[in-house]
Amino acid sequence: MTSPLSAADLYHVGVVVTDFEAALQRLSAAGGYQWTQTMEYTVPVVTADGPADIPFKLAYSLESPHLEIVQEVPGSLWVSAPRNATHHLGYWADDVAATGAALEELGYTLEVRAAGDAPPPFAYYLDPLGVRIELVNRSMFGDWPQFLQQMKK
Repeated sequence: MTSPLSAADLYHVGVVVTDFEAALQRLSAAGGYQWTQTMEYTVPVVTADGPADIPFKLAYSLESPHLEIVQEVPGSLWVSAPRNATHHLGYWADDVAATGAALEELGYTLEVRAAGDAPPPFAYYLDPLGVRIELVNRSMFGDWPQFLQQMKK
């Protein structure tokens, strides 16, 4: 069986934090990171509990390996876990639904996906051992390095 994910498609590590601005400042001080502009938007999703509108606040590091810092959203999948920084591994996928189906064959469980009938632009899958994978349609950002530079603070 062909692996559904490629290591070359890992493009960010997601970190959910309780204090967004403090996290950016501390990671900049400790690791020299520079950040994109803060992005804020509400995304309609579908979870096991039904539909929800999730208010996101996030930024990406300009340096690789890229970090995605996400403000915690209490009562959702996006909550900070004390003493555990990594929330998810973000992978590009040409076909989120097909890649997700292949992950399900390996025992992963769909946790959340974008709402709507169109092919999903993203989805989260959880491995039985606790590793969370975010699949993001490769076309969502177009040219990733160019996107980062355009969003630079």
